[in-house]
Amino acid sequence: MSATTSVELLSAVRLFLREQVVPELDGFKAYNTRVAANALGIVARELELGGGLAALDQQMAAELGLDAEVVSIPGHIALALRDGQIAVDKKLLSYLRKRTLLAIAIDNPKYSGLQQARARWGELA
Repeated sequence: MSATTSVELLSAVRLFLREQVVPELDGFKAYNTRVAANALGIVARELELGGGLAALDQQMAAELGLDAEVVSIPGHIALALRDGQIAVDKKLLSYLRKRTLLAIAIDNPKYSGLQQARARWGELA
């Protein structure tokens, strides 16, 4: 096996699609190919950053006494907040901010709100 990582392979395919294939296409095929290239980028970022997201969820699950293997931690927290079962405190707010920053960095790191949130929450997250 080569020393090439999964992220490097995904990045190479993404670059090929964007630079070699998309310019040769037009219309719906070009659009779909750009969507596919963007999906590869999301998968690569998930491979790189997803472990941090999972660790963050595991930590909050432990603090809330949840079984992280069975329950969606963000989903459980959302329902518990909605139903008034838990209150927002500094620890929960920090978790929500960190999780939001990581999730956006995976899904769309060019999102303008990400930079604003990092600037605003950087010291608070």
